[in-house]
Amino acid sequence: MNKIVFVCMVLVVALVTSCNMGNRNSQPSFGPGNFDPEAMVDRMMEETTETLDLSKDQEKQLREIMLENFDKMAKMREEMQNSGGGFENMREQMQEAREEQNKKIKEILSEEQWEKYQVMQEERRARRGQGGPGRPQ
Repeated sequence: MNKIVFVCMVLVVALVTSCNMGNRNSQPSFGPGNFDPEAMVDRMMEETTETLDLSKDQEKQLREIMLENFDKMAKMREEMQNSGGGFENMREQMQEAREEQNKKIKEILSEEQWEKYQVMQEERRARRGQGGPGRPQ
């Protein structure tokens, strides 16, 4: 499970970093080269709600957890950029944040939903070409 959480967080960091590389304007705008966490969570929630057959309450809680996690990741990335800190330290912090997120998610899902959620996460990684043989998960 820790491997799953780690890979998810690395993907989020990579996505956030790559999306923000072209965003050097002082005004926020969301288009190519920019990242909108709300839109990302909306896309993730669409698949998650359908796959897990979430109740409205579960959907609301899961959305809040995901948005909170995106905020934490953005702050960690910003701290690393501002302090010149190493990636290794940030990776450890992100892994802890992923573990915390998964713990919260597991608390709101039924056992069956949790199992489906884990399979869904594996499939997302596979679609992105990550987590294959010989690669850390």
